[in-house]
Amino acid sequence: MAKPLFLLNLIVLMTEKEEILRKIKNPELAEAFKKVDRAKFLPENLRSYAYTHVDEALPILPGINTTALSLGIYMLDELDLHKGQKVLEIGTGIGYYTVLIAEIVDKVVSIEINDEMYKYSSRLLSEYQNVKLVLADGTLGHEEEKPFDRVIAWASAPTLLCKPYEQLREGGIMILPIGVGRVQKLYRVVKKGHSPALENLGEVLFSRIRGLFGFYDDYEDDVESRLSRLERQVKSILSRLEKKV
Repeated sequence: MAKPLFLLNLIVLMTEKEEILRKIKNPELAEAFKKVDRAKFLPENLRSYAYTHVDEALPILPGINTTALSLGIYMLDELDLHKGQKVLEIGTGIGYYTVLIAEIVDKVVSIEINDEMYKYSSRLLSEYQNVKLVLADGTLGHEEEKPFDRVIAWASAPTLLCKPYEQLREGGIMILPIGVGRVQKLYRVVKKGHSPALENLGEVLFSRIRGLFGFYDDYEDDVESRLSRLERQVKSILSRLEKKV
């Protein structure tokens, strides 16, 4: 006999959620994942997708998505979170991953650069006493709370973020996507003085990080347009030099 549609949806939901849980290596993260309901952090119209379409980013605001569940959990697993740690999170977003971290470690300093997302997450994170939410430029880290045991960034950077890396404790771990193209690479960085150890964890797609050490252009600003702009700048400089001669 055919199963009712709502039962089929429930089976799919449980299968995807259980598959993610099965892959988690860190038992502390597994417990946090079971405890925290992702639906609570999503807009009402997206709550039914909390544990379905787990490999897809969900749109929260125009131009702002929340990281795909399967990827987000994988990144937290690679971060190797444990009790007693202090974590710097760059990009609070909806606050779901912030809370998963907070369930494990002693303190989370979460930095959000977008006003609307800051207001959104503030409402949801107010009950967590070990979360410090800051409206600021995450590419600068958070000097007053250093050193951090772990750092995670939820947007791609053009290169290794030097300030958060400086604020990382020796031997500490940073997880972040790096790349200037549409597809980036996810890295696990271990602090070893001025010679960080980088491990490539694979290709990912993230939005570009904003801030002083972030991007100043859009995805649409391709190589050809950059070269054209550079050519105009060079011509302008040469023109000024010719006038001085």
